[in-house]
Amino acid sequence: MTIQNTEQLFMMENNGMKVSLDKRSLILRVDTGDTTWETVPEAASMALGFEDTGRVQIPLSQAENKSFSPIVSGYFQGVRIQLNHSSEDGIASGIQTVVTVLMNTHHGELVFEVLEVSEGKDVCEVIWPGTFHYASARESDYTVVPAMQGYLIPGNWPQPIRRYHQGIMFSRDAYMPWWGQVKDGNGYLSIIETPADARLSIEHIPLVHTHAEVVWIHSLERFSAARRLRIRFAKDMSYVVMAKLYRQYVRSLGKLRTLTEKQVQNPQLSALIGSAIVHTSVHTRIAPNSYYFDKENPELNDYAVSFEERARQLTSLKQKYAGKLYVHVDGWGLNGYDNLHPDVLPPTPKGGGWEGFRKLQEVCREEQILLALHDNYRDYYHDAASYDPNLTIKDRKGKQEFSDYWAGGAHSWLCTSLSKGYVERNHDLLQENGIHPDGVYIDVFAVVPGDECYDPGHRMTRTECLAYRASCFEEIRSRGMLVSSEEPADWALPALDLVHHAPYALDPDPGGGKSIGVSTPLFSLVYHDAIIVPWSLNRGDWGIPETDLGSLHGLLNAGVPYLSIQAADKEIPIVRTLARLHQLVGVLEMMSHEFIEGSNWRKQRSTYADGTIVEIDLDKDSYTIIPANKESFSSVELQWAD
Repeated sequence: MTIQNTEQLFMMENNGMKVSLDKRSLILRVDTGDTTWETVPEAASMALGFEDTGRVQIPLSQAENKSFSPIVSGYFQGVRIQLNHSSEDGIASGIQTVVTVLMNTHHGELVFEVLEVSEGKDVCEVIWPGTFHYASARESDYTVVPAMQGYLIPGNWPQPIRRYHQGIMFSRDAYMPWWGQVKDGNGYLSIIETPADARLSIEHIPLVHTHAEVVWIHSLERFSAARRLRIRFAKDMSYVVMAKLYRQYVRSLGKLRTLTEKQVQNPQLSALIGSAIVHTSVHTRIAPNSYYFDKENPELNDYAVSFEERARQLTSLKQKYAGKLYVHVDGWGLNGYDNLHPDVLPPTPKGGGWEGFRKLQEVCREEQILLALHDNYRDYYHDAASYDPNLTIKDRKGKQEFSDYWAGGAHSWLCTSLSKGYVERNHDLLQENGIHPDGVYIDVFAVVPGDECYDPGHRMTRTECLAYRASCFEEIRSRGMLVSSEEPADWALPALDLVHHAPYALDPDPGGGKSIGVSTPLFSLVYHDAIIVPWSLNRGDWGIPETDLGSLHGLLNAGVPYLSIQAADKEIPIVRTLARLHQLVGVLEMMSHEFIEGSNWRKQRSTYADGTIVEIDLDKDSYTIIPANKESFSSVELQWAD
């Protein structure tokens, strides 16, 4: 590797890749030998102002004093850049920022770090190194975005791209902390190594550009820990290659826990492979101050179906379906679904109380149905027995969050540092009263990004929050139960067996609409063998593009099917097909995915580690399954799902 440090440029060259940094503009240029990538002028910047209004964006290149110090180690070389904004009358006066550009001399990856930002200067965000200029209008060039299951933005995509949560890591904008771009068959993969305090900014303006960059965000008004991004450039890069490189990265951290490995710790997981997922509820009570309260039809605000009636329905379903079942029960607590958390015991009297609850469990045991319970340790209801505003998450002004959207009405957020104690208490009480569920679903923990709490009695960073959430999952696992949550944010995968769903990002929201970009199973390419994902069956279901059958995407991704507790006859065949496919390949890696006819995004193929192939045609509502063991899969009519 060679380094040149001139008055104008800092340059590195290794194995044919040349990297140059303009010392004045801080524009980075990467020449791979096959193509060139160059950051947009003034993309590297910082934002001042913790409030959304009045925020000011300042290019890092405007620093009056810049110093560049070479860094050399046994496996990387690069430059440390100290930026001082010293103008007495400038808005950024007195701010010092330290960043780096490093090249791994072994495999050529570039690493970018933000090491230091002056405290007490209202710096809320730092962008480093900034987006590469990308203005392709070719369909064969694309940007890869891991939003929900994932999507591609072809260079000629005609619509702007919508984001849900400003790209915050571990939200629906980014289940996984990586992205990439491809042009002329060459591309790069970016991995955010410190994702808890980051967001992925994507801006696609048709026929103008597609910009993609990491934005580093403050933690409790500080940048005390390093932020780090790595980028790998390669010829013949594709979204499949990117997914597999990221999978290797996760494995190298010891964070890829497959379903096969999880079964060793909890053999009960084997019974979940190839199951149909049944969601049902016992009691619903909607508080008068809830968004959902129906003033015109008050009888709809409080209703219940008893535990024993649900038990009878499950017995009938098991006889009709004759396959493995996993039932998730909502509304089993004192006031029903989304009420009184975390103080939900004893079980709802309207459902039959403890006796009815035990009867439901008994029937599930007799019918060999896995029984799982909905639970929640973030939403902290104001009418909960233990509610205390001193225990809630506080923002930087000392105010607690408030919502009255869900059924239980007024609630804030319980500080996650306190959640595990409630998990222990509640499940001790369940066990003392003879309730031993097979699984527990902890709501929202794996779909809401990490929270921060400014309360001096229990200050908490996002990183700490995610660790506290993981400890709640592990508490459930330690009791021999299956662990599930809402959606599969990357950080939670080692602790989860099952999620509610992991479908595609839609416009205007996941509840329904058109696909954002080209729906692509990026998440399955990385994690198919590490988590069980259920799929809805109908056209345009939650997270399913309005033109598509959910069952086809479920087959492509070899997930488990949802099944109604009072299933129609026409529902059974496709559910059995999905469950049978999952039984065959549910614990196997998805090795590849492709669009069969190139730019015809509607015909797709996935291939699994044993050689099983699944092909779907979203226009013809058809599929083909070619099992590696040559077992016959008959085609099932799908039109019922319209």
